[in-house]
Amino acid sequence: MSDQRKHVIIAEDEAFLLDMMQSIISKHGVRVSTARNGQEAIDIIEKDPPDLLMLDLLMPQTDGFAVLLHRKKKGMTFPVVVCSNLSDKASIEKCAGFDVSEYVIKSDLDDDQIWTIVEKYLK
Repeated sequence: MSDQRKHVIIAEDEAFLLDMMQSIISKHGVRVSTARNGQEAIDIIEKDPPDLLMLDLLMPQTDGFAVLLHRKKKGMTFPVVVCSNLSDKASIEKCAGFDVSEYVIKSDLDDDQIWTIVEKYLK
């Protein structure tokens, strides 16, 4: 029997933030997969597409932009919330070109906002 719970992938190389986000989201009964680099995220997306992807842009091995490009090339349409410390206009505009649902600056994000953001895309 397959797991019918909503599925969120968190792609984040910062261990503390990854663990915090996973804890907050999973306590709401959501199935969470984690990736510490962009290639891991792509591998998970291929095997088990999510209902939502929480994506950092600056990660080792393969960055978040490559993950967005992969999603676009494959015609995948699940929502993506970019969580990055890149606050420059060029990065934000580049993400808009990849049909990103929301762009959040990590340094502005607090624990309470994480579930609020995730919940709106899982309805």
